[in-house]
Amino acid sequence: MPESFKAAMPYPIKFSTSENEYEDQDRFPQKFSMFIPSESVSAFCEEVMKMVDTKQKKGKVWDYSKKEEVEVDGIYINAKAKEGRYGIFGNIN
Repeated sequence: MPESFKAAMPYPIKFSTSENEYEDQDRFPQKFSMFIPSESVSAFCEEVMKMVDTKQKKGKVWDYSKKEEVEVDGIYINAKAKEGRYGIFGNIN
């Protein structure tokens, strides 16, 4: 990792995808999980709030009351990932 890299949290967030084993697997065959270490929750929230002020972009989300996709302001949280034995996984720093 480059020496200039400074993590935003004490420990990274771990995420993974895997097969959905719940009753709605026919509609949603995959599931996404995030593990946020307790020591990183406050720092993650602070970072997200900073991003709202500095990195907002337009994105589309589903509006359940209108039953349609709408464009709203928000933030993207991106991470690099790779495929492993149990599915796709990676870390968010």
